[in-house]
Amino acid sequence: MAGVYRVCPMQGMIVRGFLRASRDNMLMLGQSKTFISQSLIRLVLATSLSLALLAILLHLIARSGSEANLVMVYQALKGVTAEVFSLYALIVGANMVLRTLRYHLILPASTGQHGVAFWPLFVVTGVRNMVVDLLPARLGELIFVTMLKKGCGVSIPAGLATLALSLLLDIFILIPVLLAVSLLPLATPALQQGSLPAALLMGGLWVVGAVVLWPGLRLLARWAQARTRPDGMMARPARFLLALSEALTRCRQGRILGRALLLTVAIRVLKYGGLYLLFDAVVASPGMVAVGADFIDVLVALIASEAGASLPMPTLMSFGTYEAGGAAALVLLGYPLAGAVITLLSVHIASQVLDYSVGCACLGLFFLTRMGNSNVASVAGSRSVGRWTRWRAPLVFIGLLGAFGLSLYQFDRVRIAQSQVAPATGQPVTNAPDGAKAAAAITGVSGWVVWSSNRFGNHDILKMNLTDRSISRLTHHPHAESFPRISPNGRQIVFARSREPWVPLRNPIPWDVYLLDLDSGHERRLAEFATAPTWSADGRHVFFQRRGSEFVKLNLANGEEHVLFRAGMGDIPAGVELQTPSLSPFSGRLASTWRGARRMTAIVKLDGTVQPVGEGCQLAWAPQDAFVYWVDHGGLMQNRLYRQLPGAGSPVPWLDLPPPYSHEYFPKLSKDGRYLVLGASAGGHEHDVADYEIFLWPTDMSADRAVRLTFHSGNDNWPDIFLE
Repeated sequence: MAGVYRVCPMQGMIVRGFLRASRDNMLMLGQSKTFISQSLIRLVLATSLSLALLAILLHLIARSGSEANLVMVYQALKGVTAEVFSLYALIVGANMVLRTLRYHLILPASTGQHGVAFWPLFVVTGVRNMVVDLLPARLGELIFVTMLKKGCGVSIPAGLATLALSLLLDIFILIPVLLAVSLLPLATPALQQGSLPAALLMGGLWVVGAVVLWPGLRLLARWAQARTRPDGMMARPARFLLALSEALTRCRQGRILGRALLLTVAIRVLKYGGLYLLFDAVVASPGMVAVGADFIDVLVALIASEAGASLPMPTLMSFGTYEAGGAAALVLLGYPLAGAVITLLSVHIASQVLDYSVGCACLGLFFLTRMGNSNVASVAGSRSVGRWTRWRAPLVFIGLLGAFGLSLYQFDRVRIAQSQVAPATGQPVTNAPDGAKAAAAITGVSGWVVWSSNRFGNHDILKMNLTDRSISRLTHHPHAESFPRISPNGRQIVFARSREPWVPLRNPIPWDVYLLDLDSGHERRLAEFATAPTWSADGRHVFFQRRGSEFVKLNLANGEEHVLFRAGMGDIPAGVELQTPSLSPFSGRLASTWRGARRMTAIVKLDGTVQPVGEGCQLAWAPQDAFVYWVDHGGLMQNRLYRQLPGAGSPVPWLDLPPPYSHEYFPKLSKDGRYLVLGASAGGHEHDVADYEIFLWPTDMSADRAVRLTFHSGNDNWPDIFLE
């Protein structure tokens, strides 16, 4: 029995040890789950806020009459060539070396000991560049302090002192930059007026920071130590404050500030030089030429972006706040909001891709070497867990729902808005199998066709003589021109010209209507913020769509305008965009495509009542009000032309071209109704981007008798025909 009793205590110890270990493991598992859960909540909330801020910027852009979406960002990022990105990577690498040297200089002074080895400090600096904007107000740099302790053996007070001094130097170096901008004669008045207050604000922040870090912190530490018992609850915080104050005092007394300031100058030059390199590459991409900015303006915008990223807002990697800060500066300097947001978002993405690539590599090195061998810090207590438990599910659901909705919105913009960037000019098609057929089919047809084409750059108005198929260029303006319509006597045309070098046809606002006299070549502007012009039957009036919501009649003799139809008037709902409006010269009824608040094709009568036609688009009247015709679903490539006598019967399929060019758009009948000109593509859809070709179809013949007039891989759209 004695032997048994000698063994049982040992067994009890083993059992108790096992139970204790199990309990500890369960506690650690619970803490880990809590940590992961809270991190997920913070990630979802940060992502939601970033997406919300970006959505607000997109809404403001839409209100201004422009548009910005992921397609434009993608196209802008394509403008950053491999050579430019490689050079930027070298600049970032040199910047990392200089930052490491600055920490290598400050740390010995803050610790009062010998310096830290360069290589571990370089690895930690690489991680710092990744996490600096991971938390709001640059709180991500606290991870840098933790890793200094873990990988380099630097105490938390010394790490915080190094971080605080580095931040103070970064702020200090911006003050003379802003002062120089405010005094620079070449700077714009807005830049001069805004830079001086910004410099004064930065100077005030620097003075406050310096006072708080040195005499303020020292006085606070001494006050806390004098009023705290050695074994009291506040003894440990008081000792921490004293250690931090002593570390900062050693930095100030170590005679390193001059050298640290020189390193800071070099760091800032490299940082803003690299970002300017990305900025310049982005604005040089197609469709972004109009956003080109002066170096000083870009520098101020980058500083404003950095200030926005430092705001105490829980965003993901500062997306949203970074773009808002820089875009606000550029808009105040007179640059368009859409271009500013797209450019800064593209620069932000490109820089973050490199920072996170380098940071992840350094983080891997940190944990794969002896630098990362220590336990994970403790997590929040049960009280904190309880506070999140009630709201965890609703917050995560709301955040995911918001992120999902915004993502769907952007993917929809990607799908339908590929024309946000000007298309390539294309090239002539040398092997044209339809050439002989075209030559034979248009024999005997006397007249000419006009259309919009980008074969010379941004869209110009071209003219083809049907007798010999010779093509002449009618306009040479650097902005895009579209929707040409020939006057009843054939001596003039009206067309829409964009107010910027490139505007997609999906944006109906930044356009003006012009009139071109074909005999003299003289052109004049008829109306601002107008598009889709058409003629009255007598040629004395021009009709057009203004700002998407109005249909206006213009008297050419005296320039008087009269709004005939408007969204919100009669039975037309507010918020409707009246696309491609076509007015009947006989009944005064308006045929148009509705988008925005309602999606349909409809005829609006003089009394404001509405007669729905159906779906589709590009609804127009045939001569003598014989019928209306439009593009709708069906056919070989999911669309074809339909026609219908309003109020009499159902829509009737009218034209479906044989493949491969069977994606029909832009139909326009000749004045006598004998010929129809239209555009058709072999698969692309976007009206001002896809490879549409111009076709001529005798309306009394079968679809296979349609003749292809143009042979070019660029974009051709909105033709009109005049028969002599």
